[in-house]
Amino acid sequence: MKEVEEKTAVLYEDIHPFIELDQTMNDYLQSLQVDESFFAGKKILDCGFGGTGWATELFCRSHAASVYGVDLNNKWAERITKRVAKYNVPVFLQQGNVLDLPFKNDEFDYVHSHGVMHHTVDWKKGISEMYRVCKPGGSIYLMLYGKFAPVGRLIHFTYRTLGKIIPYSWAAGFVKATGIYRDHEISLLDAMYVPIEDHLSPEEIRAHLLSLGFVNIRFFESHKWKQHKIYSSPLMFGKNIQNVVLADKPKPKS
Repeated sequence: MKEVEEKTAVLYEDIHPFIELDQTMNDYLQSLQVDESFFAGKKILDCGFGGTGWATELFCRSHAASVYGVDLNNKWAERITKRVAKYNVPVFLQQGNVLDLPFKNDEFDYVHSHGVMHHTVDWKKGISEMYRVCKPGGSIYLMLYGKFAPVGRLIHFTYRTLGKIIPYSWAAGFVKATGIYRDHEISLLDAMYVPIEDHLSPEEIRAHLLSLGFVNIRFFESHKWKQHKIYSSPLMFGKNIQNVVLADKPKPKS
């Protein structure tokens, strides 16, 4: 497992610098159909804050009470913390594993994980950890890869196969030199080389959330992929490219 984690952390060093922050934040808000006031006053945990910390910045900009974060790669923590200091929100970013969160039970109002759990060795355990640290009455957010339509599955299989044949250094050099499929919209390096990549149906996700005790489970259409009508068409990847989910942890019955 340690080798998988190290490979994943290094891979995203090459991908994350090319994420467009404002666009990603806007896609997030549009997908959830909320504005920044949704996060105001909340104690928030960002599970996998990544190389840009776009979600951490969004929460700070939205006047969260405090923002905590864990990520396998701690190289970005200091830079992100300095960048968001202008918002005067307490921020605590640290190296950690989303499958073993270093926090007490029932600690956060909002627990966020965008595009992380499907790259772990046990996505169910990761969501169980999110449930554990979420306060009763709080919410979790998930973005998990969906199951592609047939043509999309063939394209994806081809990329994964090429990733086993072409050395990573060759592909990374090509992408950096040409800019082709470089950014977060469609990342060639992500598609070809991330060690683990699970694709889940809404039914699988809902069943696990219900088994943990979550209520008010809502699935949203990804605003990002809604804009890409060709890629999200039934003839390509289909509408279930991403599962965007909010779920609430119930308060104890009095």
